[in-house]
Amino acid sequence: MNTQYRKQLAGTELAYFDSREAVEAIQPGAYEKLPYTSKVLAENLVRKCPPEDLQAALTQIIERRRDLDFPWYPARVVCHDILGQTAFVDLAGLREAIAKKGGDPKQINPVVPTQLIVDHSLAVEHAGFEKDAFEKNRAIEERRNKDRFHFINWCKHAFENVNVVPPGNGIMHQINLERMSPVIQIQDGVAFPDTLVGTDSHTPMVDALGVIAVGVGGLEAESVMLGRPSYVRLPDIVGVHLTGKPQPGITSTDIVLAITEFLRNERVVGAYIEFYGEGADSLSLVDRATISNMTPEYGATAAMFYIDQQTIDYLRLTGREEAQIK
Repeated sequence: MNTQYRKQLAGTELAYFDSREAVEAIQPGAYEKLPYTSKVLAENLVRKCPPEDLQAALTQIIERRRDLDFPWYPARVVCHDILGQTAFVDLAGLREAIAKKGGDPKQINPVVPTQLIVDHSLAVEHAGFEKDAFEKNRAIEERRNKDRFHFINWCKHAFENVNVVPPGNGIMHQINLERMSPVIQIQDGVAFPDTLVGTDSHTPMVDALGVIAVGVGGLEAESVMLGRPSYVRLPDIVGVHLTGKPQPGITSTDIVLAITEFLRNERVVGAYIEFYGEGADSLSLVDRATISNMTPEYGATAAMFYIDQQTIDYLRLTGREEAQIK
C-alpha cells in the first residue's frame, strides 16, 4: 500500500487515498469528468500501483487511452466449489512441495481474502413439490461429493484468509450480494471501494451495489488470490440513460430482457456499462441486481449502478452492521 495521497477520513480514525488530488495533479478539472468506473479504478491505482508507474497509469484513465496495461488489485476473490477447488489443489500441492524441501508449508496461503461458496455441485433429483425435497437433494449431494467436501473443509481450516460457505446456503451471487460485499472495505485502517474477481460469468451481479466485480477464469483468480495484480487496459465505458419508471405489472425480468435485447444490438461486448438517470434511480436493488446479473448475456464485462439511498436501504435490509453502513 502506498503512502502518497493518504489522508485522514474526517470524523473517523480511518484513512483513505485521495484519488481526486492525484488526478487533478496531472490534469486540473479532470476528476469530475470521469465516469464512476474510472474513479474507482483511479483510487485502486493511487492506493496500490507502484509509485514509479502511477502517473502513466492514471494518464490512461484521464485521457481515456488504451495503449498501456495498468495493474488492478481486487480486494477479494470469490470462487464456487468447482474452480475454487482446483485453485486450492494447486496451493495444497505447493505446500507439499515446500514441505519436501524442508520449508514450512503453512507459509503458503492466499494473500487476498478468498471466499469459496459451495453451490455448483447440487443436482436436483427431487422436484420442489415433493415432501422434504431440499433435504433429499442435500443428502444426495453430500453422498456424491463426500471426498470433495472433505477437501474443501480441510482448506477452510488449513489456509488463512479463506472463508468457506458450505453447501445448502444458496447461490454464490446472491450470497455475495446479500452478505459478503461490504461495499466499502476497511483494511489496515484504510477505507476503500470493494472490488473483486469471481470464477463465474455472472459475478457482475454485485455491480448493482456499485462494486466493480468481474468474472474470470480459475488461473486468473488464483493469480489474484496470491497477491498478483490483474493487468487491464482501460475498457470502453458506456453510459446507458434510463428514463421513466416501471409501470404496474412490469417485473425485473421484463426490464432485463428489454435491456439485453437493446444492448446486444448496440454491441457492448467487453464494455463496462454504467446505468444512470431517473429510470436507474427508481429501480430497486433487486431490479438492479437482475440487470447486472445478465451482464454476460449482453456481452459486457461489468454493469454498474451508483451507490445511492437505494443501496443504503438494501444494506440495512440485509442486516449489514450500522457502523459499516455509516
